[in-house]
Parts: sequence; structure tokens; C-alpha cells
Amino acid sequence: MDRRDFLKKAATAAVGLAAGAVIPFRSARAKGPYPNDELDRRFGRKAGAWVPSCCNMCGGQCGIMAHVVEGRVVKIEPNQWNPNNFSNVSDDFFGHLDPKNGLNGEARICPKGNSGIMALYDPDRLKKPLRRTNPEKGIGVDPKWKEISWEEAIGEIADRLKALRNKGQAHKTVWISEDHSFTHIQADFMNLYGSPNYYMHSNLCDTARKASFKMVVGHDRPLCDFMHTKYILLFGWNPTSALKWIHLGRIIPKAIEQGAKMVVVDPYLSDTAAKGHEWVSIRPGTDGAMALAMAHVIVKERLYDEKFIQEWTYGFEELKDYVSKKTPAWAEKVTSVPAKTIERIAREVATTKPALIDVWSGPGQHTNGVQGGRAIAALNTLIGAWDAPGGMLIPNNKGNKHVEVHPDETATKTLAEPYLDGHDKLPFGHKSGNYTEFFRRIAKGEKPYPCEFLMVIFQNPMMAVPGTKAVEEAFQKIPFTVVVDTMPSETVQMADIALPGSVYLERYDLNTHWVTWPVLALRQPVVKPLFGQPTEYEFVALLGRKLNIKDTEGKPFFWMGRESGKRVENVTKWYEEFLSGEIKEGEPKMTLGELKKLSGAVWVSPKGTEYRKYAKPLKPEDLAKAVTEDGSPYRPDVPAGTGLYDKPKKDKGKRIGTMWKSPEGKVIVVKGFDTPSGLCEFYQPKLADKKDFRGRPVDPYPAYAPRDEQPSAEFPLYLINWKEAAHTHTRTWNNQWLRDLRSEAPLMIHPETAKKHGVGEGDEVLVESARGSIRMKAHLTRRIHAEVVGAQHGAGHWALGRFASASGKGQHPGFLNEMRFDPLSGQACHKEICVKIRKA
Repeated sequence: MDRRDFLKKAATAAVGLAAGAVIPFRSARAKGPYPNDELDRRFGRKAGAWVPSCCNMCGGQCGIMAHVVEGRVVKIEPNQWNPNNFSNVSDDFFGHLDPKNGLNGEARICPKGNSGIMALYDPDRLKKPLRRTNPEKGIGVDPKWKEISWEEAIGEIADRLKALRNKGQAHKTVWISEDHSFTHIQADFMNLYGSPNYYMHSNLCDTARKASFKMVVGHDRPLCDFMHTKYILLFGWNPTSALKWIHLGRIIPKAIEQGAKMVVVDPYLSDTAAKGHEWVSIRPGTDGAMALAMAHVIVKERLYDEKFIQEWTYGFEELKDYVSKKTPAWAEKVTSVPAKTIERIAREVATTKPALIDVWSGPGQHTNGVQGGRAIAALNTLIGAWDAPGGMLIPNNKGNKHVEVHPDETATKTLAEPYLDGHDKLPFGHKSGNYTEFFRRIAKGEKPYPCEFLMVIFQNPMMAVPGTKAVEEAFQKIPFTVVVDTMPSETVQMADIALPGSVYLERYDLNTHWVTWPVLALRQPVVKPLFGQPTEYEFVALLGRKLNIKDTEGKPFFWMGRESGKRVENVTKWYEEFLSGEIKEGEPKMTLGELKKLSGAVWVSPKGTEYRKYAKPLKPEDLAKAVTEDGSPYRPDVPAGTGLYDKPKKDKGKRIGTMWKSPEGKVIVVKGFDTPSGLCEFYQPKLADKKDFRGRPVDPYPAYAPRDEQPSAEFPLYLINWKEAAHTHTRTWNNQWLRDLRSEAPLMIHPETAKKHGVGEGDEVLVESARGSIRMKAHLTRRIHAEVVGAQHGAGHWALGRFASASGKGQHPGFLNEMRFDPLSGQACHKEICVKIRKA
């Protein structure tokens, strides 16, 4: 449909999409019956309304302005008041901020953000609740859907949940969701209902990185200060293309313009590596070995930050001893990176001030990912990069605050049951759970108990969890599954009831942005839900009302307004009070209505980015309330190294300070690092007392060990995948605008490798692992390591929509993988696959 057709439709009443697609215009001018002045009057920048909100086309949640004309979204632009669209450090943001006009057109948005209109008006969206009539489930099996009403759907779901709760089996309900969108209300529902099994997307993404940094510096998501650095070393991260926050696409090139050198270590020459000064091609899963060899050079040549090491670290001597044999020559054999290259980069990063070193999901999605990331984090410690300008910053990203709920006696009993996925058995497990182990246990029928009811919201585990055939088997064994999604995904095809979800342009959320100082932005509906469907949070509230869920005081939680304290009939109004309460309890200390009125609907703390927060003395009011780990009140004679908490640790107390010995020998109270010693830790002797998921002791050193699956004579090649700007995971392959940018995902093969295996450009290739085989189109390129083949992640759909499921555009590697996860953090291992290839 061209712009003229769109304008004709827009001139009629605002209708739903049941009759077909509504595709917004792309060009600035149109052919057709309307004169240009009429177009400008009706659809120009001054027509309609510009509504501030936040994107959700990926997990970055950047700010947007939606242009709404005659009830339709016709354009999306970046929000000129939102730091997430510009920079993650405050001096850069405030230095460009105009009090009247925000960032004056300098804010950015990525291709996915621009294409959000196509997600809203996708002709293949789910529109009505559906009930499965075919009892058989499986890949390619027709569910034989029957349309039902929302009342019927909610009634049946509530009846099944109520039956489980009445039998004392609420814990046999599992709920999985995206890790950002309306998670608090879902967690509240599960707590009040009585199941401990609420899991989120993070364990499919970056829990290995979280664990790595938590072990060293006590914080699970430090951020790079690209704007002030002079040297950037990235391991397996593609931030200028696999965009999570659009500001990365600005501040990294800006850093290079300002003279910073960028080196990227990756098996694939990504967009970021292409923008850098040097690409270091490395074998997958060996990044930790390179980091240890770099540490060997830095320690041996005394290039480390001696002052920082003396004052703020623990275990340096132990690390020094450990890396003494981790030479660049040793690492070369492991990584394929020349020893001289490792030596040179180590010297450069240690002698260029300031510098930063980071790693993200790529190296983490292997069974040795946590310890590899820990070795990389240790490099930042050696050069004193933590919380320093131009280094790795520990963000102060306060925003809204979740108000804890208190379940009744019935719920409390079943909440005490063990987690079905066993993530509490992981020494560095994350609250997001472990999807891989959950589905494996269900498929194999293993303890502790079966899953009787599965709720899936905004997730597609059939394509997102390693080992697709085993995931299929698990779904076949779950008695009842409900899936809420906007699209008829592969997981929707396994559902017993499928419910149409909302696109982010139709709903609320609060976004505590991942910049380095407190910022809170509002996602708000810019149009009403197209099909009259309740949003996901309204569905949860309606379900809670149907079940008559109450808290420990006997109050009906999903009826009582958080602000008014009164019964609220309208579920949207109820949720607005829910959000307003979180904002008032959080850092902004304002209401939802007040947040809406701010420029860009974004609250930005004027305090800005703070550096070296670890050395900051505790405030007197915090010190007055401080207790030691066992709950004893703080005393000035508490020994150095003692941690101080806001309440006893057993009561989920948060560490707020450390007794620190200054260079002058005085013991004073500072914020410190949230580690056992209050310092950055190279070595943790108590880790040897912990066991990983397989029962093995955790190494107290940031040790390198080969990942579990290695190339062999039969399967000699590594198979990896990566993400790029055109798509988000498996979500966006039906989006027509994004498919214009990238419609296929061929198998990247090095020319020498292709020649060895008899493969030519464009050939159809059979890719085989020990678990299965797929067919892919070959693309020969020197952008990939000669021992590695790979492709962009997310293609290979057999559902989702008519465009995504078109054949010949890529294949899904989950058929080649097995249900494997990192035994320290539970991170799903998407990239640990070895294959052989041949011309089909």
C-alpha cells in the first residue's frame, strides 16, 4: 500500500485491522487527489498530536515522539528530552540540552524504533482470543483455533488456576515473561497467588555477564563511559549495530572522533569492529584466556594502577601468582590470537589513560562464559577503570520503586516449594530463573514436580531456548498453556489458549533508563488498543479479580487503588494508581500525572553522573540506621572490611557501606564495593565452598577452562550467531520495513573454509551437528574466523506471520543445539554448537 492509499484510509473513521493492513506512508510527498496544502493541513507536523513515550521494539526502551493524526500513528521520531537517545553521561547530555527545545534535533532513534508503526499495524497480528481444538501439539501441527470471547477466556484460565490453588498446588503454575515490560504486576500476581515460579527473559540474554561483574565489583551491569575515554577494548560485543540503547550509536563514533582507539575482539567482523581501529579474530569461547594473558603482561611489566590496587582491591597477590603461567604464548594456542598481538594490546590498554574494557552476551553464551567475563572484569581492576571518568561506571539508575506485596497464608505455603527450574542451585543464579533447565526437566519428567499450567507473555521459547526439539517435547507434556502475544508465534502454536497482546504504542510502562544517573521515562498509550483488547497488565488485574486474590490483610489487591485506598472499578485507572505509587515511592517523588506533564514525559535528576562513588563517605542519616551483617548496630570500632547494611542481611538487607582502611591507616565508613570484602576482588577464597549446578567446586580464581563442546574430527567448525540493527531476537522478522533492510540470514563462511568443504557463493549448504541438520544459503566472506561459521540470529520462522515464515530466508540453529546452560549463572548457551558443512 502506498501513501495515497493510506491517506484514503486515514480519511475514513479509525477502524481496526480486521479488514487488512494499514501501512503508514514513507515518503514526504504523495501522488493523488489531495493537494499538498491539504496534506500539510491534515498530516503535516502541526496536525494531530505528538505524544511522548518510549520504544519497546527491543530492550533498550529509548524515548520516542509518536505523531498521531486522526486516531492513527503516522510517524515516530526520537524524544528530544530523553538521555537514552543521546548519551549515558550527564555532562554530555546537559551540555547539549536546550531548556525550551531539548536536544534540538540531536537525539537519535534506530531502524527498529522507526519501524514501530509496522508492528502496530501488522496485518498478521492476533486480534481475538483463540482456543485450541486440536489436542495434538507439535511443530507444524495446526491448532485448529476457535474464536472465543475475552470473558470466556479469562473465566477458563481463572477456573484452572483456582483449582490448582484450592488443591494446594499453586506452585505447579509457571509464568514466564519479558524482563522489562509490566514485570512488577506479574510478580505481584504470582506472589499473591502462591507460586515461586515467575521467570523472565534475562537468563536467555546476559546473566553470565551479570555474574561476571558481580563477582569482581559487586554490581551486575556497569556501563562504559565512552565519551571520556581514550581506549576502548570490547570482547564479543557489537554495540553500534546490535543496539540496545541508541545512544551507543552516537557516543562510540564520537569517542573515536575525539581520539579514542577502539579494538574489538570477536570471531566475526561486526559493524562495531568495522568502525574500530583493529579487529582481533578469536576462537569462540576463549576470550577469558586472552584476558588472563593480558593480565600476565600487565602484572609482569608492572603496568597496573598501583594506587588503586593497594587501596581498593583484594587478592592481587593471588592473581599475580595465578597468571604467572598464563603467558601470551599459552593463550595463542588457545585463542588463535598471536602472542605479540596480545602483548601489544595489553600494553596499550594499560598505558593509555583513561581506558575501558567490556564484554557482553557473545562470550557469555558458552559454558565457560562467567569465568571468562570475570577475567575481563579483572583487567578493568588492574588498570583502575572502575567508576572513573572514561572507565567502567557503576550506574546510579534509580527510578520507580516496586512496592512489595504480602501474600496470605494459603499463598505463603506454596511459595515455600522449591523452584521448578532449580535456579537457586546456581551459585550465581539470577532472579530471572533458568528457562533451559525448566523446559529440560519438563521434557524429561524430572523432579521436583510437574508443571500443570504455563503462562507465557511476550516470549517465544520455541525459538529462544536452546534445543528446540526438546522444548517442543516439554510443551507437549504441559497440560495447559496460555500464551499472550501480538503475533501468531511458534510458541502461540503450542498454546491451549492464545490471547492477543498489545504493542507498546497501546500501553503503559515505566522505564528506568540505563544511563549513569537517575532518569525515569514514561511509556504511555499513544492510541487505544486496536482490537479493544485489554493490555497485558489489565489482563493480569482482571485475572486477579476473577480469582479474588487477597493479601495477608484480606484486602482484594487487584481492586484496591494504591493511591486512593478505595475500590477502583476501571482496570486502567487501577493500574495508573499502581504506577503512580511506584513513582512516588521511587526517586522522582511525583505522581503519574506529574510525570506526564514533564517535557518528553521524562524525569531527569539534576544531580548527574557521579564518579568514584565507592570512596564516598556514608551520609550521617544512613550511618545512624546502619547495621552489620548479623543486625548489630554500627559502632566506630568495627574492624576494616566489615560490611554495613540497611537491615540485617537475612532480611534481604542491602549493603550500603564498608569499613575501609585509608592510606593514612584510619578506618572510615565509605560506600565501597558491594562484594564480600567491600573491595574489587581478583580472588575469592570462599568460592571454593560453593558448588556449581553440576556439583563441582567454584574456582576462586577467574580461571580459564575450555567450554564443554569443542570441535572434533566429525564436527570441526564452531557455529555462532549474532544480532544486528535490523532485527530484535526472533520478534521482528514479520515487520515489513525491517525486512526491507534485512530479509535473509545466510551462513557466513570464510572463503578458505568454503573451498575446503566444496562450497561456493550462494550454494545451499547442509549444516549438521550431533543433534540435527538444517539447510542454509552460503555467503563467502573474510569477515569471519576460518574455524567458524555463523549467521544473524532470529531467522528461520515457521510461524509468526506470512512474511517471517516465507521459506529460503534463513534457518533456526536451535535444531542443532541442545538444552545447555552455564552451570554458574544459568545463562542459556546459544552459541555452543559444533557442526560440519557440505554442499546440499
